[in-house]
Amino acid sequence: MGSGTQLLYYLEEYNEVSILIRLVLAALMGSIIGIERGSNKQVAGMRTFALVCVGSALAQIVDIQCIMTYGTGDPVRLAQGVISGIGFLGVGTIVVTGKSHIKGLTTAATLWTTAVLGISIGAGYIYTSVVTFVLVMFVIMVMAHFSRHQEKYNREMELLVEVTEQEGVRVLMEYIKEKGYQVCSMNKKMNGECIDVELKLNLRAKINHDEIISDISTMEQVNCIEELLY
Repeated sequence: MGSGTQLLYYLEEYNEVSILIRLVLAALMGSIIGIERGSNKQVAGMRTFALVCVGSALAQIVDIQCIMTYGTGDPVRLAQGVISGIGFLGVGTIVVTGKSHIKGLTTAATLWTTAVLGISIGAGYIYTSVVTFVLVMFVIMVMAHFSRHQEKYNREMELLVEVTEQEGVRVLMEYIKEKGYQVCSMNKKMNGECIDVELKLNLRAKINHDEIISDISTMEQVNCIEELLY
């Protein structure tokens, strides 16, 4: 039996050293996940994720201690309570923007998974927790690149364009017609002397969105343009 396996077995035992390591591990893993979320300017960052992971681990440790000391307790029920409770915290990271677009679902899901990760660490399932942590980081970091690439070449595209009066709207629509894009929805709103045009386009093909933004931004009547990502 290797030293690594022996260490895992030792950490699965319930003693002062293993409790300390579990709590430190929960804080470390939660912090790393939170740093990634915070770097993307999400509502929940390093401190939130670290506290959620440590709190979940502590709840599980305390329940195990109660069972060992008093012979009462139900770690499964406590875990269910933590998972349910974290849902209310996750709701605070979800933002509903104009036209019912939803942002923050990935952060909410990551927060929920981090709570479950903390429960796993607190219960002493170190190997399972490490594997889960690696998978979580893979999904939110590596898979994010594939997701952004997919969004960049999506057949549908949403734009917010600020143009100068109706002339700008006319030039913009002529460009869209010339390229053969289909307008799925369009909303115009006055912004001082300018007009904010929110468009949802069907590009009919996989086209790099950056090229479209570059073309429109060169128009004399366009003040600014941004792609709406959700």
